[in-house]
Amino acid sequence: MLRLVDEAQDVLENKERDLDDFGRLLHKTWCLKRQTGSLISSDSIDALYEKGMKAGALGGKLLGAGGGGFLLFYVQPERRAQVKAALADLMEVPFEFENSGTKVIYYSPEVYEIKEK
Repeated sequence: MLRLVDEAQDVLENKERDLDDFGRLLHKTWCLKRQTGSLISSDSIDALYEKGMKAGALGGKLLGAGGGGFLLFYVQPERRAQVKAALADLMEVPFEFENSGTKVIYYSPEVYEIKEK
């Protein structure tokens, strides 16, 4: 995995490289990380990851720590609708890359109403 860091950096910095290679590297590191131990993921996370990949994502990464977190997928623009549809039962958290450094932000997810039975 350590050797892939330099390749990932090259993909992100070299304008001659195909950015889709970064998505493929995410998948490669996911597969390698899964081999490091049984507690890296769970059956439900693996199923969600596989669902995103089958829908058209090139790769993904698990973000966060035990008991909660996010799945981040690299998806080509023309396949985003398919991946969003495949994972429609999950909440999407939109984001953008930021070049100016760390900022304190506040995220307010959509409000879901709980209907009483």
